[in-house]
Amino acid sequence: MKTLNEIAIKAKALGKKTRIAVAVAEDSNTLGALARAAQEGFIYPILIGSQERILALPEAALLPKAGYQIIDLPDSEKATKTAVRMVKSGEADVLMKGLVGTDKFLKEVLNKTTGLLPPKAVMSYTCALELPKYHKLLLISDTAVLPNPDLTQKIAMLNYSVKMANALDIVMPKVALISATEKVSEAMPNTIDYALISKMAQRAQIKGCVVDGPLDIFLACDPSSLAIKGVESPIAGAADILIFPNLETANAFYKGLMLFAQGELAGLIQGTTKPVIVMSRSESENSKYYCIALSCLMTEER
Repeated sequence: MKTLNEIAIKAKALGKKTRIAVAVAEDSNTLGALARAAQEGFIYPILIGSQERILALPEAALLPKAGYQIIDLPDSEKATKTAVRMVKSGEADVLMKGLVGTDKFLKEVLNKTTGLLPPKAVMSYTCALELPKYHKLLLISDTAVLPNPDLTQKIAMLNYSVKMANALDIVMPKVALISATEKVSEAMPNTIDYALISKMAQRAQIKGCVVDGPLDIFLACDPSSLAIKGVESPIAGAADILIFPNLETANAFYKGLMLFAQGELAGLIQGTTKPVIVMSRSESENSKYYCIALSCLMTEER
């Protein structure tokens, strides 16, 4: 896929309505995105929160009649617990954050008894970016969950991202392990992890993708840079996935592209038993719509 709109087109083509449980649903951008997807026929929103506040939003009028459900729970903690429970029990297919703090929302997702993360699983985050100056969708990880991932967590990030790429019809994604340099150095410990991961991929311990690193952004995404620097890489300046060394670099990278380069994104929490949509309240309605469409595709991958 080259654009985020292709994700929505494929979600519609599935021919089913994915049930999305929204925790504390009284948020304008969230409701607008849900209404758009419901109108297009590929989701059934289950809005959990204050019915009065939900219906007071102008976007509520855009929801198709009989095409959604409201569960009236004004208490945000109870609304979040109910949304998680419904997804865990199979009453809903996808969990989505509404007007509730991310920390409170993820606390329920991570609950060892009632949550959605299997024992010993790594929780991470992968998003797909559409950028005016890149010729295809670019997946990046981890922008939201793991502050300083260790080797095991980096491998999990990579594997989750490959699975998402497959859902986007990218059969053998090229994965670039991003650093400030292509050289392995003790001064940059992440480059040592990257060298190990590259060797693991070379020996088929990591499958279904082409992996190289460390690489900088230019070597990962600009073919001319390889010739200029005299570097050979199987990524060939055409990465599908960028794995970042820590949350600070990944988060700053994607936010800079959103602010200064008119980027749009679709992203999901990874590692959970069901797709989980966590978006900042500042994200656009468009990005939330694309996250919803992506979640529909990822229900097919589980």
